[in-house]
Amino acid sequence: KPGVIEATLKPAERDVQCRDTHNFSQLECVAAAKSVGGQLRNNEFIVGDYTNAPFGCFIDPSDAAIHYGREVSGVNIGTYQSVCKKEAEEATKLPGRKGTQCSPGENFASEDCIAAGESLGGNLRGGNILVGAWADAPYGCFLESRDNAIHFNTNAGG
Repeated sequence: KPGVIEATLKPAERDVQCRDTHNFSQLECVAAAKSVGGQLRNNEFIVGDYTNAPFGCFIDPSDAAIHYGREVSGVNIGTYQSVCKKEAEEATKLPGRKGTQCSPGENFASEDCIAAGESLGGNLRGGNILVGAWADAPYGCFLESRDNAIHFNTNAGG
């Protein structure tokens, strides 16, 4: 559902981890991992700088313990299951003509716009999503036709 970030559990396989844009933050990790069956080990959230585990939120399948790896270059040795933001499966590219926009309730929230745009071949211009209040662009998440750059328009009247 657009606007809702759902978690998905990756298999415990070597080098399998979340794409950069699909990592939960350390603050989001416990809730996300619990939503896919994770639990606290002895009522503790385990955080560390692991080189043999994936960066971000993950579960140790031996006891479903929730962990967060802070080591950006950490590599899953095949023991752990990354907890990732579910990819935008529902994104649809509408025709690029004046007046075309998503139906009410069908637009993606700004935090889901990058994943939705990338799922349709969009890209980040200069490494960033472009956010603005444009009167001549559709409200919400859209791709600019000239370079497929991902945009989010905050102007509901756009």
